[in-house]
Parts: sequence; structure tokens; C-alpha cells
Amino acid sequence: MAKPQSHPPFTPFIARVETAERLAPHVMRITFTGPELHHVANTGYDQRIKLLLPLADDPQWEHSPLLSEECRTQGTWWDVWRSLPVNQRNPIRTYTLRDVTADGRVIIDFALHAPAGPAGTFAANAQPGNTVVLVAPDARSSTYGGGIDFHPGIASQVLLVGDETAAPAIGGIVDSLARAGWPGRVTAFVETPAREDHWPMTGLPDGRSTILWMPRDGRERGADLVEQVRGWASSHPQLFTTRWRKTGTATGPAAPSPSDFTEADIDRELLWETPGEGVPTAGQLPKLATGSDGFYAWVAGEAAVVRDIRRVLLRDHGLDRRRAAFMGYWRAGRAEN
Repeated sequence: MAKPQSHPPFTPFIARVETAERLAPHVMRITFTGPELHHVANTGYDQRIKLLLPLADDPQWEHSPLLSEECRTQGTWWDVWRSLPVNQRNPIRTYTLRDVTADGRVIIDFALHAPAGPAGTFAANAQPGNTVVLVAPDARSSTYGGGIDFHPGIASQVLLVGDETAAPAIGGIVDSLARAGWPGRVTAFVETPAREDHWPMTGLPDGRSTILWMPRDGRERGADLVEQVRGWASSHPQLFTTRWRKTGTATGPAAPSPSDFTEADIDRELLWETPGEGVPTAGQLPKLATGSDGFYAWVAGEAAVVRDIRRVLLRDHGLDRRRAAFMGYWRAGRAEN
């Protein structure tokens, strides 16, 4: 009897633009179709995937080694990509898997800004039939491949904070919590370039979600967002008290104090601090679960703004760093690689 074929947790899938819809002045939603996209796992939350753009001399990927049988079945696409001469490497960018429809369409939301990088240029000018490769979680795999950094544990209160680059992940998280029947409450602060950058985002039932859109309209990036978080934290002091539930006869380790705070150096290293691994377990009890009210914060976007919000939550309000995720998706003033 033949042994069932195994699949890597992430697989490169050929994907063609079906529609490109401008949700807002600075947001383009692209729906992709492809012969095998029905194998993309709809893992939800803030699932990251890789978008690979075609080379000018191979727009339909007819000669790409990244779509070889070995890359697709052994998961070696990254090693193959790195082995190529620099001028033969397809541009790669990271995006949130916004949704996968029941009929196998993949949806990605692109934040548009100037000057645009390769992916932003592609999104702004996308036409039906344009072809990319998506390296995405494979539903046929029995292995979890990572890429989800939303780990709320038993949280009953969740704070989501981000700019326009984090808005797709915030939308994915809220949608996933709603599908899971999570009974808690979400507060989300989303900064956008302009007042017109406001698009439908499904909330939780029974009014258990508050989503505040915050346009910059020419003001300093992140300034209003930081102050909004500061005010919200000051008005919810009970959420920042950590108590550890007992597991047997032992209690959890002592929570870090504000005096333990260390500033993130975003000029020297990537700001990416996330607790937990695996698929989120919102509402489920892990071995050690934090919080008198089970509070969890998820913050993503421009690195300097994320750093400042991290300072407010950890240093100024004493949030246990094991109850928060801070991710610098990009850095202002630095070109995309």
C-alpha cells in the first residue's frame, strides 16, 4: 500500500489576480485564484505569508525553480531562492493572509504608500491575470508552520493597536475570534493616512468590540495613536494587574516590574517580541494563565510607534510582557529590501 504523500507546512502556490478593489484611498484588496489555492489553509488571525513577485523575463513563472516538484513537496523553496544569483531572485514581501474563501480564493489587503516598493507598485497597478507566487500554509500538512503571533491565552479583554499596515491583521484577528465564538471584548485602535481610509471591518456580536479609526491627516505618524493608548490604559488600571492561576500546588513566576523595563533599540535590531507558540487558544486554559481579567495586548505597525506604545504599556503601566506582542512591521525612512 502506497504511503500517503506528506506536505510541508508552507507551500509555494501559483496565484493569479482575479479582482483588484480599492477599499479606501490607501488600501487595495486583491483576490487571487489558482489551480491549487483550495489547498491554502485558512488559519485566520494574523497569519503571515510570503508574496513573491515575478521577474520581468518570466511573468508567468514558466521557468522558475521555485515551483519545482522538490520545492513544492519538500519545502525547500527558501533554500532554492537563496542559492540563486541576486539578479535572479524574485522580490519577496510579507503580508497577512486576510481570508481564504470556501471556493479557494485568497484575499490579501495591501496598504499603499509613497514611495512605493515593488509590492506596493504591483498592488496599485494590479490587473486580472497578473501572476504571483504565494508561500502559504498548506492544509494538507500535518505540521504547524508558524506565522501566527496572536497568542491571547485565556484573555477576556484584548487590545489591538496598529497602523494601516497592521489593519489587515487586526481585521483577521477580529474575524477569527468571532468565528471561534470567543466571548470576550476587543478594543482596536487603527491609524490610517487619511479620513477617507475607513473600510468595513466586522466586529464581534452583542457590541463586544470597539474599533476606532484614527486618521493622521498630515499629523505626525503615531502621535495620536500613542496618546490614545496612554489614555485607554490609564482608564483601565485593573487590566494591568497580573495574578497567576495555580497549576497543581505551584504558582507561576513573578511578573516583571516596571523597573525591569529595557528600551527596544529599533535602529540596531528588529522589534519583534511575541509570547507563545502555535495556534491561538483564546478562551482556553494553558498550564500557566495570566491575569485577574485575562488581558492581552497586540501591537504592530511602524517600528518607532510600536516602540513608544511598548514603553507606555510595559514601563508606564507595568503590563507583564508575557501578556503582549509588539511587532515592528516596517521602519519609517528605510527602503524595503
